[in-house]
Amino acid sequence: MFKPLRVLAVLSAISLFYQAKAQINSPYSRYGLGELYNSRNVTNRAMGGISAAYADYQAVNFMNPASYSQLQTVTFDVGAEMESRSLINPTKTLKSQSGYLLFNYVAIGMPLAKDKKGMTKWGMAFGLRPYTRVAYNISDASRLPGIDSVLTSYKGQGGSYRAFIGTGYRVGGFSAGINVGFLFGQQDLSTERVITNDSVFYFNAMQKSNTSYSKFSADAGFQYKLKLGKDFYARVGANGFLGNSVNASQSLLRQTFVYNANTGTDSLDVVENIKDNSGKIELPAGYSVGVTFEKEGSWLFGGEYETVDWSTFRFYGRADQLANTNMLRFGGHFIPPTAATSKSYFSKVVYRAGFYTGKDMVTVAGNQLPVWGVTFGMGLPIRRYNVYSNQYTAINTSFEYGRRGNNDVPIRETFFRLNVGISLGDLWFQKRKFD
Repeated sequence: MFKPLRVLAVLSAISLFYQAKAQINSPYSRYGLGELYNSRNVTNRAMGGISAAYADYQAVNFMNPASYSQLQTVTFDVGAEMESRSLINPTKTLKSQSGYLLFNYVAIGMPLAKDKKGMTKWGMAFGLRPYTRVAYNISDASRLPGIDSVLTSYKGQGGSYRAFIGTGYRVGGFSAGINVGFLFGQQDLSTERVITNDSVFYFNAMQKSNTSYSKFSADAGFQYKLKLGKDFYARVGANGFLGNSVNASQSLLRQTFVYNANTGTDSLDVVENIKDNSGKIELPAGYSVGVTFEKEGSWLFGGEYETVDWSTFRFYGRADQLANTNMLRFGGHFIPPTAATSKSYFSKVVYRAGFYTGKDMVTVAGNQLPVWGVTFGMGLPIRRYNVYSNQYTAINTSFEYGRRGNNDVPIRETFFRLNVGISLGDLWFQKRKFD
């Protein structure tokens, strides 16, 4: 028998282990709590990321908990990601890639109650999804007057996840929901400086910080579905969250050192060594609003506006080079009209596409990084085990190509992401009846 809680626990452990194994190198993950994940499910990501006004019977849209009231069966939804990225400056291009599929999210949704027509009016979901990622390894070589060379290395790794549980309830065409989550993570940052001179010996310098943090938080949303004609509907939706303070603990080490062949470094003079320094991280508020138009069983198209007030972010009372994000998303899906009658497999595939454009939260030399991306993907249905089975299985794919930054900043990034997800549904927890 399928054990969703056991699978969730295993995938959570795998995600924390492989987080440190990712080879993606992005200097912009140094800011804030790291680079923000596009932590939507694969279905949403293939449509440009629209989610505020989107609900699916066969996938868990954890970005807006109001959508849980649309789940018709117990649904297990899991996704993984592979990424390739290029860092480009005027003189060179550096490429990095994860090399394998990395865990992205896992969620389980289920209906709790149905209305008189047999449609779900109350549902819930729980799961785990990434929030941020820190992954960079950058070296800077320069020269100072009277000194042959200075080599400075910047390294960082870590990130954060959010475990959540939420519920959504529907009355007529109006649905509302709330997620309660637990945010947890850490970041390890280090800076090393090596000075070389022909006549003077300089000690190497190092600064390391390790910060861990955790906090309970919540987000909420609503959706309203309006019938415009036969099988033709419009849906408006919004979701948002308030800013909050996160409890943090930091260790900080500043020292001089020398390299050795065995342990790597030997400490010489410790300038500062602080352990378990408690503090606060102030996270911002944000919201999304959107609208979709849909002909059931045929097509869907929608748009969305998203903003998060990252200018209010504070790390132990210090501001960072962050600004408010603003993003426009557009996307939709198409189902061939012969899906119900044709024997062709590709006539039953759901085709999805979209794009997004806006401003990233990072600012460099006074320039807020522009970002854009195009997406497309497919929902590939898997044949049921037998005609009497209530199970459905779909493999969802998403391909994303985009860019962050432009010629006004020292480094711009181009990226390609492949996302693969599996959505599995069944009629669980049904009371057996005997005649």
